Amino acid sequence: MNGTIRVTGGTKLIGEVTPIPNKNSILPALAASILTTQTTTYKNVPKSTDVQNILEMLKLLGAQIDDSDFNNLKIDGSQINKFSVDENLGSKIRASILFAGPLLARFGKAEIPIPGGCVLGYRHIGTHIDNFKKMGVRVEEYNNKVVLTKEGNSNTTTVWQLEASPTATENLIMYAAGINSETKIIGAATEPHVTQVVQMVQNMGATVTGIGSNTLTIVGNTNLQGTDFSLYPDHIDIIGYIVATAITKGNIKILGANNYEIMGGIIDLFRKFNLSITEDGNNIIVDGSQELKIDTHKGDFPLAGTNLPKLVARPWPGFPVDGLPPMITLACKLQGKLLVQNWMYETGLDVINELNNMGANIFMADPQKAIVFGPINFTGGQITPPAIIQSAMAVFLASLADEVETTISGVDILKRRYPDIFEVYKNLGAHIEVLS
Repeated sequence: MNGTIRVTGGTKLIGEVTPIPNKNSILPALAASILTTQTTTYKNVPKSTDVQNILEMLKLLGAQIDDSDFNNLKIDGSQINKFSVDENLGSKIRASILFAGPLLARFGKAEIPIPGGCVLGYRHIGTHIDNFKKMGVRVEEYNNKVVLTKEGNSNTTTVWQLEASPTATENLIMYAAGINSETKIIGAATEPHVTQVVQMVQNMGATVTGIGSNTLTIVGNTNLQGTDFSLYPDHIDIIGYIVATAITKGNIKILGANNYEIMGGIIDLFRKFNLSITEDGNNIIVDGSQELKIDTHKGDFPLAGTNLPKLVARPWPGFPVDGLPPMITLACKLQGKLLVQNWMYETGLDVINELNNMGANIFMADPQKAIVFGPINFTGGQITPPAIIQSAMAVFLASLADEVETTISGVDILKRRYPDIFEVYKNLGAHIEVLS
């Protein structure tokens, strides 16, 4: 990914902002349009590069798409006639694996390029493959493709997932919804975007019990109907705005963010950093004027040792792993220290090298665990973050905090999730110059 910006930090961010729709909801929901020969309508779709790639892949499969209005995008699946995903597009983003379940359900076969995307550890597709094998699907891998073929038909199947992978859960949900069978999934992921996919296939005509839990039972059928799909706000985008407000000592109203089922635990956590967050109807108001600190004597924050609070990414409803890099930036402004742990991805903390180059004081205990010492003043400089969306986000947020100049290369990767990120932050007062 290319793209370079120059950021002059130290300005308090002030104003109102609407978070983007959840990227991790829309990608599987778009793939689910393959399950029906009718029209599916999507409301408020973000124009991210990942979305545009998924739409292009659908068009090449034969889908008729009206994308003249992304607030009312329509996909007619009646003409879909291919089961092989375009190799060039499919290899660019990891979400291309989400075509496997719907194509298998519709055609009994799917050919998917080995997916790309962010370089987050060994994020292979093992759980997807294991799930499909347990469903009686033959799996072959050659020429950088995975070829899946349905063999036989079972009236009832139980799949105990190797791990609670959101994308693997979504893939299996879509496959189970589109076949004449009953499937029980044990160890299902429960993230908000997974639940939205469950609700979508239910609206299309599948019968689902256990919604929101880690055990789902899906009774599918081969005659699913078109439906309307509306997105929740992206809780990871909201985390970014809260961090940006805190480290610039600003004041931002985040519209539509007061959804307790999605944001309740996350907001409670931020308040433990002595950050003021108040509800205002469907919105929240974040006031970053107070000193960031954790009172370890109150006993309500997890500790790794004496006066050493810890923040560990966990599957939902734990703190989401995609929100951890921005929290490392926040911890750089914290009075005291914070242990952060990303046990999910081997390279999930690689951004720490770049933050240290910007003046942070972070000790890497091992590749998945670090202690952040604060508060520090960021020093800026010329930075190229790892090719991971949230790592680039952590560096971008750090560039906003202090009165220094930071040149960041490789920022186009941010547009995979945040299509208008620089314009939005400029509207809040940030000084950003796009160089290329």
